[in-house]
Amino acid sequence: MPRVVGLDLSLTSAGVSDTREHLAVQTDPDEQLEARFHRILEQVADFVVGSTVTDLVVIEGSAYSKNTQTSHEELASLRLMVRLELWRAGVPFAVVPPTTLKLYTTGHGKATKAQMVAALAERHGLDLKAVKVAHGKYDMADAYALAAMGYHKLGQKLPSYGPPPPMRSIYAIKWPPLPAAA
Repeated sequence: MPRVVGLDLSLTSAGVSDTREHLAVQTDPDEQLEARFHRILEQVADFVVGSTVTDLVVIEGSAYSKNTQTSHEELASLRLMVRLELWRAGVPFAVVPPTTLKLYTTGHGKATKAQMVAALAERHGLDLKAVKVAHGKYDMADAYALAAMGYHKLGQKLPSYGPPPPMRSIYAIKWPPLPAAA
């Protein structure tokens, strides 16, 4: 079975998941920005290209409605650094807008973070009840949902309950060249 990793990048709590393992890379907002970048890049690289082959990475893109945030430039830089590292490692990746991720996961593009967690629990049995928000609950949920999209695109849909996700969410993504079976 292929391995897909979802990345919900953040400067304070980046979510990482391949749907079997989940990680929230926590950083201190008072720490020097470059040190935070380094920690995130190091842990993401270890998860993605460490000891297991990764066939596809699905990254949550920018929330353009939030471009007025003071950290937008730094977050955009982090996304580009991660993409460069993936490119260097030869790992294909796709970028998914937040509204498309929400549409895929909940059926509507303006879902709240709590609705995303609830939808993943219902559809895939993902239990994040014990994870505090401050410890990456929402970040891990988004990363899981991103990975689920990638598995779906590769023809390896995760076991799920309820109605299938809207296919228009899959079609809306610019996917990298994938094996013929995808």
